[in-house]
Amino acid sequence: MHFMVTTISLDGRKNVNFMESKSYEDLVKRLQKDKVITLKITMIPHFLSPFVPKAGKKVSPDEIIEMIDSLHLVIKSGLPLYQGIIDLADDTDNKRFKDMLLSIASDINNGKSLSMAFEPYKDIMGTMIINLVQIGEDTGQLELTLKRGASFLRRTVALKKKAKSALIYPSFALFAVTGAMLVWMIYVLPQMTILFKEMDIKLPPLTLFMMALSDFLTNYIAYIFLGIVIFFVLFKIAHKKNERVRWYMDKLLLKIPVIKEIISSFNIAFISEYLKLAIVSGIPIYSALDTLGKNIGNELFKKAVSSATHDISRGSQLSVAFLKTKMFTTFMIRMMGVGESSGTLENQLNLVSEHYYEKVDNYAENIGKIIEPVVLIVVGGFMALVMIGLMGPMYDLISKVE
Repeated sequence: MHFMVTTISLDGRKNVNFMESKSYEDLVKRLQKDKVITLKITMIPHFLSPFVPKAGKKVSPDEIIEMIDSLHLVIKSGLPLYQGIIDLADDTDNKRFKDMLLSIASDINNGKSLSMAFEPYKDIMGTMIINLVQIGEDTGQLELTLKRGASFLRRTVALKKKAKSALIYPSFALFAVTGAMLVWMIYVLPQMTILFKEMDIKLPPLTLFMMALSDFLTNYIAYIFLGIVIFFVLFKIAHKKNERVRWYMDKLLLKIPVIKEIISSFNIAFISEYLKLAIVSGIPIYSALDTLGKNIGNELFKKAVSSATHDISRGSQLSVAFLKTKMFTTFMIRMMGVGESSGTLENQLNLVSEHYYEKVDNYAENIGKIIEPVVLIVVGGFMALVMIGLMGPMYDLISKVE
């Protein structure tokens, strides 16, 4: 629920803020703790909630990791969980994160379990972590599962950062090369075109084509740019709302050399890491895969995990179920099979996640060397076209000047 709240602070300043809370009563309690005078609270209709400005910056994965790690230490030290969360809320400068912590603390104070208090924030916390916390509560090993959960999130966040950093250079290189080509076509070539026309030089077909392309870009670059912006905005909305759009986009990305390796390695490492954590924590493989299938961003791997979950529910082995999807590497399947045969599946999955984590790390460090030849070929090809298209006319121009 969202509310528009008008308050007066202790120094006499009037403030109007948009706040999110599970109920009106919970919001009033939080405002009392903030030591402000509340003038008015207006509930915002549900259909307007998506348009409500968010108070404070987004809760980052690093803040979630810090919270889970701190809660593990709170339980280990014997301090009350409620007080530990209140202390965390006092230490943060992120208002949205603080409101979230105070709401969780309020639920715990009212008798709810930690997993139940986390439930309203599953979009931030992740279903995996909430399920892990619930298992810890059921088995009496909450401290240990929180520690494992923090370690899993820390590893996953590091993996995502590595994967994203690996894709930065190709994106920048493509943008820089495209920008350089556009500048040359829009600003440099038109000046030469004017000179050719004034000297009445006969131009070859390639040069005429380049001049026509240059004229088109010069006259319509603003419309082209606007069209590209509109296309990307519409594509982003469609990508978020439509599963088929995400499917075809993910399928396309998995056909591009290098990028395919980065995406595949990341997803395999992520899946292996979570399955290892699930086994260690006592979560059944079927339940772990069911949760995993709802938390993978890539639609192809999501469908593969869902298919494997269905096969396992019918009694299939994990390695056989994964093999049937044709989305996972031979190395991963072989290691799974060895783990199932020897009773060391946890260790084998750990080896798999380590192997593919190192692959992503290696791509992140060497992506520049991998992409550089492609960039040189593109730039060289463009410059070759320019030279071929202009060499003859330039020679004719020099001859006429002489």
